Amino acid sequence: MNALREEPRRALERMLANGPLTAVPKRPSDQDLLVALAAARFDPAQTYDEAAVNETLKAWIATFCEPDAIDHVTLRRLLVDSRLMTRTASGSSYRVDRAKAGRLEAAEGIDPAAVLAAIRAERAARKKRSSA
Repeated sequence: MNALREEPRRALERMLANGPLTAVPKRPSDQDLLVALAAARFDPAQTYDEAAVNETLKAWIATFCEPDAIDHVTLRRLLVDSRLMTRTASGSSYRVDRAKAGRLEAAEGIDPAAVLAAIRAERAARKKRSSA
């Protein structure tokens, strides 16, 4: 595995160790990782309207969070507040900030749903071995 992605992946594994996320992480570095992972869902060369951002975030959150655990609106605000995503003054269009795109490299290719599935599979295998 790429060394650049190893640390974020380990942090994500720690965050998901007890199952799907139930809230926005409290630890600032975990919040930064979550926001970077969310920003990596968007193409920096494309402009998105608010509905497209909302739908993308809703679908992505549903893959590794408990229902209603993390609100897509909160995550969208975190993206803008972190300056990984910019929006027009009216809030009608959004873009990944190309100047900040370098911060996303470590998050690219890391899929929280796949990490959660791997954790669950490992747990099931351990349980099976211990009961055998």
